[in-house]
Amino acid sequence: MIVKKVIHKNPWFSVEKHKISENDIYFLIRKKPAVFVIAKTKDNKIVFIREYRYPLDKRILQLPAGMVDSGTHLASAKRELFEETGIKAMKWNKIGEFYVAPGHETTKIIAYLAQNLTETRSLGLEKDILSVEKYSKQEIISLIHSGKIKCGISLAVLLLYFESENNLSR
Repeated sequence: MIVKKVIHKNPWFSVEKHKISENDIYFLIRKKPAVFVIAKTKDNKIVFIREYRYPLDKRILQLPAGMVDSGTHLASAKRELFEETGIKAMKWNKIGEFYVAPGHETTKIIAYLAQNLTETRSLGLEKDILSVEKYSKQEIISLIHSGKIKCGISLAVLLLYFESENNLSR
């Protein structure tokens, strides 16, 4: 018999202890799905945010993103892009989804491509966002190779996007 116990819960995630057998215990993190956005400008640049991340005590470059609180994944993607960058998009396409760490957490990432952008202001509404930056594909590849993009989920979403872009051009 599996014994499950919630050992921590807050508005963002919960941690559960699952005792499968005497010697087999899992600690499971349950989180809501999250959305990540590739916002592509008219001149084919991709929008990033530079954000302070407390757990790392660093400012990192990543794609606009956030948790799905309510409504659809697409509605959450639209809200996050606007809140973090001040940008709205007229055209949206889902480019893929994946799980972050299926060995110990339930987090699912849904990735979107946003196009036909309108910038309403230079910076979003969130206090930890330091800048909104735009890079070409070649600049992004250089940033990846030099280790300047350290967000693993952003790297995975960029891979999905670059692969989908390659498939369209074939």
